Amino acid sequence: MSNSQKSMSHQYKNSEESFANDFLKHYLKSGIGSMPKSDIDSLVMHLLDKYANEKGSALGDFSNQIASERLRAPLTKIKKLRYEGGLKFGELPDYEARMRFVKLLAKAGLELNTQTASVTKIVFLVEDILAKNWIQAHIKEHSGIFDGSFNSEIIKVDPEVFFKLLRSLLGSTDIDSFEAKYNALLKKKNNEHILSGFKTLMNTFAKGVASKGGEMALKTLIALPLIGG
Repeated sequence: MSNSQKSMSHQYKNSEESFANDFLKHYLKSGIGSMPKSDIDSLVMHLLDKYANEKGSALGDFSNQIASERLRAPLTKIKKLRYEGGLKFGELPDYEARMRFVKLLAKAGLELNTQTASVTKIVFLVEDILAKNWIQAHIKEHSGIFDGSFNSEIIKVDPEVFFKLLRSLLGSTDIDSFEAKYNALLKKKNNEHILSGFKTLMNTFAKGVASKGGEMALKTLIALPLIGG
């Protein structure tokens, strides 16, 4: 076995041990047998999202639909378990919601006025209930209005409110640099270039923020067993 393979095997074992240790820490907190089955399910979902490997990334990086198919559970159940798992077994709820919001940044998009090439809204697709509640609460806190009338999982906010949201999450220096790049991007004349450029900008920005929060540390993930095989 090569050194790289030995290292990978060691990391894999560490991930399995982390999964088991995290489970037992919560399961035994109030004494063996005291945790309700619903909480056990939420805890397992939370740990699968954190440690299970799906296409080279943690399961938590994937949509509710993919998790539903992979775990063979109804979509509504996955949404409920993810929300309860993050709330009960994640970091402090505010920190957990912030980190989930950071992951959403990479997938944010723009709504443009096609005639003037001006940005009318920043658009988020938010399946995660914990992150959604956090975003909506902070939009209200900054006297902003969000539009979720078309789809309950889509949140649209004015750019001004969006940057206020970011400043409530990060230091102003980081946001000033990002906002300068954003404003430079809007000077482009081609709408498609603005849209694609924003995607690239947001993806790079989100990775940088997540890295500072410790979410981008490389680790070997646990392979999910084949279900129904």
